[in-house]
Amino acid sequence: MNYEKLMSKKNGEGKDAVDLLNEASELMDKDKFKDAIELLTEAIGLCGHPRFYFNRGYCYQQLKDSKNAIKDFTKCVANDRGNDLMDHEKQRLFLYHGIIYEDIGEEEKAVDAYKKAADLGYSGAVTRLEKMGVEYTPNSGDDSSDSEEKPKNQNKPSSKTEPNSNAKISASKTTKKKSKTDLFLPAIIGFVFGVILIIIVSNLPREAPEKPPVLKAAVMSNILILSAEPKNNAEVLKILYFGDILIVKEDASGSWTSVEYEGIQGWVDSAFIELRR
Repeated sequence: MNYEKLMSKKNGEGKDAVDLLNEASELMDKDKFKDAIELLTEAIGLCGHPRFYFNRGYCYQQLKDSKNAIKDFTKCVANDRGNDLMDHEKQRLFLYHGIIYEDIGEEEKAVDAYKKAADLGYSGAVTRLEKMGVEYTPNSGDDSSDSEEKPKNQNKPSSKTEPNSNAKISASKTTKKKSKTDLFLPAIIGFVFGVILIIIVSNLPREAPEKPPVLKAAVMSNILILSAEPKNNAEVLKILYFGDILIVKEDASGSWTSVEYEGIQGWVDSAFIELRR
């Protein structure tokens, strides 16, 4: 299918599919998922690009409409020509597939979806599989590192002893060097004592400056996405679970809050966390 050609098609108001997608994305950022679905449905009527199905499926998922979400995610996979979605979008696509199947109790399909997300490079899917009791090693599809052959005889130490041009030193030169060492000895000792003194002083106990109180938050939903940016469909950094404790890094930006979890900093939907003072 020639999506590029279909992208130029316009509706009665003179808007093409990309215009409708951009408007829908703004509504999604405001959690207006029903209104976004209407625009995305119109965009799909003009051009069945996988990204339109992906975004509409996400809206259905947020509205707890698992049936339609799965339909759209499946259609997204079917319509993808291999390069229509970015890698992080494909990761999120199969991640959402897995989350929905897990929520409705279809564990085998959930495992299959998480494995696909893991194969695409999303390590959080492996963690999710471990929590389901499934051990899985992602298939990267690149075995070149295993068969890489190291060059022979490079940087190999020689068994022969190289001749030393400075091996012969006259007795008179040795005597002169010793006398110079004797002259510099007091200076060296003074320098060493100075360094020791600096180390001792620097290690003396000091009053620690008062640290500002750390603001924390708890995850209040069964599953929450830690995103790379404060917007829907951003790159997934990690999957969070109910009860996980987050460190709040910045004030909330609209409906998003900047947090840190296990050293990873990102954004979460503010509606699904509870601040802990």
